[in-house]
Amino acid sequence: MPNVPAQDYVEILNLYAEYNLASDAGDSEVYASCFSSDGLLELVTPGITVSGHENFVAFKNRDKAGRPHIYRRHWNGSIHLELLDDGAVRGRAYLLAFNGTPGDLPIIADCGVYEDRIVKENGAWKFAHRYLVMDGTTFALKDKAE
Repeated sequence: MPNVPAQDYVEILNLYAEYNLASDAGDSEVYASCFSSDGLLELVTPGITVSGHENFVAFKNRDKAGRPHIYRRHWNGSIHLELLDDGAVRGRAYLLAFNGTPGDLPIIADCGVYEDRIVKENGAWKFAHRYLVMDGTTFALKDKAE
């Protein structure tokens, strides 16, 4: 497979960062904007599937409401991007997520592996499909219904 062109590589790395920063801040609109118009998120381990802009916004709002007294930090490592024949990009990355109370160091809350399909839509890279399998997690939503 050919390499992802350098400009696209940087833009996709920024997409990963924007997703993490928006998720941690509970910025539901920016979080939702990281997905393509037909984007799909599959959190395999907790059994959650989300699609559609309004559902991404609601999902992130419920997530933020469930952690009012903690801060959250995401770290992705070993990000590997592979250009596919159809112009999409396959992304793979390790996930570590941390929860903490203000003033204290955080603890690992989640560990897993992302398998992503990333597409360019209206000139910007977006997640078309995020598939996350957790090795271990503390993540739970009070209401899993989407």
